[in-house]
Amino acid sequence: MRILPFILCLLCLGNLQAQTLTNFSLKDIGQSMIMMTDGNGKTVNMGLDMENYGTPFFDSDFFPADIALVNGQRYENVQVKINLLSNEVIFKADDGKELAILPSIQSVLVKRNGTNYLFEFGYPNFEKQNGKTIYQVVSKGEISVLKYFFIQVTEAKPYSSATMLRTIEKFPKLFIYSKKVGLQIAPKNTEEVETIFKEEAAGLNKIILSNKLKIKKEDDLIKCVQMYSQQVIK
Repeated sequence: MRILPFILCLLCLGNLQAQTLTNFSLKDIGQSMIMMTDGNGKTVNMGLDMENYGTPFFDSDFFPADIALVNGQRYENVQVKINLLSNEVIFKADDGKELAILPSIQSVLVKRNGTNYLFEFGYPNFEKQNGKTIYQVVSKGEISVLKYFFIQVTEAKPYSSATMLRTIEKFPKLFIYSKKVGLQIAPKNTEEVETIFKEEAAGLNKIILSNKLKIKKEDDLIKCVQMYSQQVIK
């Protein structure tokens, strides 16, 4: 597996604003992981010895995406899918193999059926989540709203069956992030807004009350922080 040539290739392309992965061999990047851990830290063998229900992917199909690396390198219209269990960005090589991108990724903009979905790495540690955890950015601004997908994997062997059954479930959790408060679980009411925020609490709660928002709902939370960000920009 030729990892070094791939890394050197990225360094040589550092001065270009955008590239596509067709500029080099996808075989240089390497196989994606077979062994991984579930949301509880338990090692999971994702081999073919079990019958699976559910998927650890944001979407099981491949979609075009723009990828930005932490070193500033960008790649456009790469066919990818995102593994929310292993926090990997997977793409398909010319020979049909599904491979994981090794270099550190900053963001992935997935273009799925006319809608863009932004995913980012590099947020602060929170319990078992760290800088390598991937988040869907559902609203980006002075205060960003992030969605973290907790993946639960359960395994069972039905009576008289020779095959193990694995069920994979996704449980989305909303977070907020700002430079002032860091990464926090999204507030669900005005009291939690006051607990999390200091300088911003009065302005946020004014928006919530005047617009009759229920911020425990994702759409209302997004509307609240977007309206606040617009006021800050003014």
